Amino acid sequence: MELVWRALTTADTPAVAALHHAAETVDDTGELLSEEDFAASFAEADLAGGSLAVLVDDALVAYGLVVPRENPVGTHRVRLDGTVHPDFRRHGIGRELMGRLVALARELHTARHPDMPLVAKTMVESRSAGHVALAEALGFSADRHFYELEVALGESLAQAPIPPACEIVPFSAAHDEEVRLVCNAAFAEHWDSVARSPQEWAASFTNSKRFVPQTSFLALHDGAVIGFVLSRHYPVVEETTGVRELWIGDVGTLREHRGRGVASALLSRTLARAKAQGYQRAALSVDAVNPTRALGVYERAGFRVTRTWIDYGLPVGSSSSPA
Repeated sequence: MELVWRALTTADTPAVAALHHAAETVDDTGELLSEEDFAASFAEADLAGGSLAVLVDDALVAYGLVVPRENPVGTHRVRLDGTVHPDFRRHGIGRELMGRLVALARELHTARHPDMPLVAKTMVESRSAGHVALAEALGFSADRHFYELEVALGESLAQAPIPPACEIVPFSAAHDEEVRLVCNAAFAEHWDSVARSPQEWAASFTNSKRFVPQTSFLALHDGAVIGFVLSRHYPVVEETTGVRELWIGDVGTLREHRGRGVASALLSRTLARAKAQGYQRAALSVDAVNPTRALGVYERAGFRVTRTWIDYGLPVGSSSSPA
């Protein structure tokens, strides 16, 4: 089997989406992405210097993407994404793909943050035995676990009280920059969190087709933002599963206002609005050892753990590579 290796281009978007769908049909990780989703991420990526396409007889059989951080602090953790088509697994393609992605990550890192330590990371769904085995065989270690949680919106939802001197209001563009700054402050002590620049914020929220401001809420104290719930909707989930799902992307409260029920009040109103808008389920992801004890907040709101993702990391020196 002769493999052809080259960088991805935007013309590969349909093939990448089809490959991802074929892999997801087998792997069942819950990571459902459309061609439009890949097009959006490729528009932000350095495809020429940070991607790989693997072809057999001109057909895409594997792909990889290197995703550096814009504003790393302390350590530059570069994410490696990708997959191998199920029909072409067990041929060593995944192992070589990861090795080449690590090398690309080193090159991008050296050009952007040469004085900072580099860690190559890859997210693995805990039940994906082959992916787990590959990461560990290449020397990656499990650095962190993240829970994916869901709550059905069919039954009555408890309405958490609004804390005194606090106001819950729908998200509005007038607060956009303030919310970005509050979000950066709220997540400042979280593991592997970096401040979002105005450009990253716009890509994730303001200019994103997936952001749903009408199902996002802010908590105000004396007119200032102190907490937020920011939601997204991925149509491909409904198209694939038949379930209309609201993805709660970010939930946060400023440190000085925690412990008062701000997040619970925000969540309950978000879920109520989602139910009224026809959503059947809400889902989110949380660090298993979140320092703000967010897991308890979500469980009290009715969320239950459905999946576990593992953040695998590999320290990369100037000349090191996976075994």
